[in-house]
Amino acid sequence: MRTVIYARYSAGSKQTEQSIEGQIRVCKDFCRQKGLEVVDEYVDRHISGRTDERPAFQRLIADAKKKKFEAVCVYKTDRFARNKYDSAIYKRELKRCGVQIYYAAEAIPEGPEGIILESLMEGLAEYYSAELAQKIKRGMTESAHKCQSTGPGCPLGYIVGDDKHYHIDPDAAQIVRTIFDMYVKGETEASIREYINARGLKTKRGNDFGKSSINRIIKNRKYIGEYRYGDIIVPGGMPAIIDEETFMMAQAETERRRTRKAPRSPKAEYLLSGKLFCGHCKAPMVGVSGTSKTGDVHYYYYCPNRRGKTKTCEKHQVRRDWLEDLVVDLTQRYILQKDVLEDLAKKICALQELQNGPHEEIEFYNRKLAENKKASKNVLQAIESGVSTQTLPARLKELEQERAVIEGELAFLDKKRPELSEDQILFMLLQYADQKEEETSQDFKRRLISCFVSEVYLWNDKLVIFFNICGPDGKLKSIDLEKFDERDVKSTIKGRQF
Repeated sequence: MRTVIYARYSAGSKQTEQSIEGQIRVCKDFCRQKGLEVVDEYVDRHISGRTDERPAFQRLIADAKKKKFEAVCVYKTDRFARNKYDSAIYKRELKRCGVQIYYAAEAIPEGPEGIILESLMEGLAEYYSAELAQKIKRGMTESAHKCQSTGPGCPLGYIVGDDKHYHIDPDAAQIVRTIFDMYVKGETEASIREYINARGLKTKRGNDFGKSSINRIIKNRKYIGEYRYGDIIVPGGMPAIIDEETFMMAQAETERRRTRKAPRSPKAEYLLSGKLFCGHCKAPMVGVSGTSKTGDVHYYYYCPNRRGKTKTCEKHQVRRDWLEDLVVDLTQRYILQKDVLEDLAKKICALQELQNGPHEEIEFYNRKLAENKKASKNVLQAIESGVSTQTLPARLKELEQERAVIEGELAFLDKKRPELSEDQILFMLLQYADQKEEETSQDFKRRLISCFVSEVYLWNDKLVIFFNICGPDGKLKSIDLEKFDERDVKSTIKGRQF
């Protein structure tokens, strides 16, 4: 009979590879005596029998369904499972596959009595497992009340002495201090990890620092001397490596990084957004992009009423770059001309009299000054309460510099605002006529459209641009461009009201 051996041992310091070797040796002797042919071995290490999530065990069940063997030899019933439910389920599964189970170190008679005995042994194994877990937990709880180590895990920077208490490992503790110091200064976890690993420093297990290593250290309250085990928390229960002030700064830095918005990839910009309207239905036109078969991205403006289920508008979409360039070109040709700008300079100069009292600016800077004083007071209170950190003095200095600027602005506004002459205004307006050397084409178009263009109405064969300049009748001046399309911009200009 083709037979396989299944062996397992649980996690624990007393469970070693020798346990596996012993189980397999006994099982092989048993199979030899019974005349069973051993064809394979399935072994799970450091895994409890109370769970069925055991890789080798699940592979054994899968292979049984494939008819790879006819029998399974296990050292004892508790090696197969310590959970009666799992044991019953998987034994039924093996029986359905025609696989018989043998126990090498337990005499299980055949027949009804054997089934009862097997069930009793399974119950005993389950009871033993539960009782053992309670004993272990009870023992660990007692150790925890004494602030002793409760297991093999020991944080970096500490060692467990013969008295089972934590003691500081000087060399490893310096690594922890370095990590905290770099973290609170704003270094990223990746850069800290790279710095530590480049110097050959290792984790408690002797490995390089991984992606989550720094984060686990930063959050571990044991480093401020707080002993923890389950619900048992003992402040000062172990020696501190990091002072509480530094630890709290690290937690604040963690929160800042968590809430900080991740940088977004640059989005397509539509310079006429909010200014462009459909001439047919008067709806605001929207920017949209599409990717061609070649992978090129194209940008358009479209009327929302043209899309969707209703499709109540006949306006077709237009290329973004073509339309924006056309608007800029028309603005340069018909607005940024000396005669037009001279007239505009006169109007702006006349408006200065209405703007002679800078009350809004004074109110704005007064609000900023009040906010500055409140922030400075909070920082000072934090320092006086003992929460002083390296960042608080720097923040206080920053607030003092900000206050000096605000007070300077207020002092300037308290005086009479100097009025610009008509020539000065004209000179400033003429700066819009051409692109500056230091600015990009996109920046220039944005600056021009933002300043001079009020609204744009677009039909399929007509374009009307309203500018931020009023005529004698108080209405916005405009340009009408009729009978045009994207392929033919040599269209008729009508309605120049200047």
